[in-house]
This record gives sequence, C-alpha cells and structure tokens, in this order.
Amino acid sequence: MPHLFRTADNRVWRASQSIPLLRADGTECAGIWGGSAQGEKLKWWLSKPGNELMQTPIVSAVAVRDEETNEVRWGETPEGVRLFFVLEAPVVGKTGESYRLARMVTAAATPAQLAYFRDERFALLGVFHPDGTLKMVEPLRPPEPEPPAQGELF
Repeated sequence: MPHLFRTADNRVWRASQSIPLLRADGTECAGIWGGSAQGEKLKWWLSKPGNELMQTPIVSAVAVRDEETNEVRWGETPEGVRLFFVLEAPVVGKTGESYRLARMVTAAATPAQLAYFRDERFALLGVFHPDGTLKMVEPLRPPEPEPPAQGELF
C-alpha cells in the first residue's frame, strides 16, 4: 500500500496527516489519512452511511515503503491524475472533537509495480467525471527494479 504521495505543488503527504480532499462538485474538505480501501470493494465501502468518495488535488508521484528494507520507492504518475479516498462518516475522538478518517482507494499492483515497489497494492489513479463517476487512469510503468546484490564469490 502506498505510504506517501506528492501533489503538483511538490508537497509530500503521509498517513496520519489531515489531507485536503475534494468532492466531484469541487467542494473542499479534509480527512485524516488512516489506512486503505480496496477498489474491488468500493461499492461496499460507499454503502456505509456517511461514507463518501473523494479525490485529492492533482498528484505527481506516489511512494511505497518496502517493509523488508524500509526503503522508500517513488513512482511518477500520469499528468493531471488524482488519488481517491473513501472519507468515512464523522466520529468523535477522545478529545471530544469530531474527525473523519480517509482511506486511500487501492488497486491490485501490475506485474511491473509489484517488481519495483514490492507490494501487491497500489493507489487507484484517475479523475472524477462531471457527473461524479470515476474515470480510472492507467499508471505509468515504474522504473526497472534494481538487480539483487551479488553474493560473495568465495
């Protein structure tokens, strides 16, 4: 699952931050990035009362942290695309303030993404149509993965 993304203004966003989100009609709001929602189960996520499909501002790159090496690998995105989040219904926190959790919508990684990012999920890329439907955009092919380090010869 992606751990970071960069918007067109070169700002980097990470999980646990309040991120700016937009409805299909352009209305702005925010949510705390907390986890993911599989795109294959999007209908289920959106059937929960108060949940909404939202998009980010335009993004330029997405990153995945390798769980084995802790290395962060960035991949550029096609021009003009956005990420999608399921914004959950408001809940009241321990402080008494309400907040909304935002779950990044993911898709199965392509074979090239799996080889480079070493993760089975990647961000769902696209844009909203004016009628609020989702137009998915194919991701760019990531760089070739680095070959494994050569072991000792002797």
